[in-house]
Amino acid sequence: MTSPTRFAFDTLSRGDVLPTVDLTITHDDVRAYLEATGEPAARWGERVPPVMLSALMLATLLGQVEIPAGVMHTGQEHESRRPVRIGEALTVTVTVSSYAVRRGALMAAFDAEARAGDEVVATSRASVLVPPPEGADTEGNAE
Repeated sequence: MTSPTRFAFDTLSRGDVLPTVDLTITHDDVRAYLEATGEPAARWGERVPPVMLSALMLATLLGQVEIPAGVMHTGQEHESRRPVRIGEALTVTVTVSSYAVRRGALMAAFDAEARAGDEVVATSRASVLVPPPEGADTEGNAE
């Protein structure tokens, strides 16, 4: 899963849609994930663990946006609409759902959607906070 385009975090705006990324999760991918987490493979069979899919959807964002130093991951939500099969071809699209500066801190949320063909199989939202730089004027608000 790679994307040739990288966006600077401070150039994003609410409503921006990042380029769609093709994603196919292999047996080796799932095996490595299960070994890393200690989850039993028998539990999942031919299905992709939903938390793994959520992490890969977040990785799609990280592969496309240059994340600034000091960023804090403040929240994560995931909804599975149906099980995803190992080897199933997916496309992942990430949208900037909110982007605001408050008292010098940048707050943003990114919505990711995984599709198998025309069917949405999972959605995920990641929220982040970039604290203001030391010595920055934290009185101003901008959106």
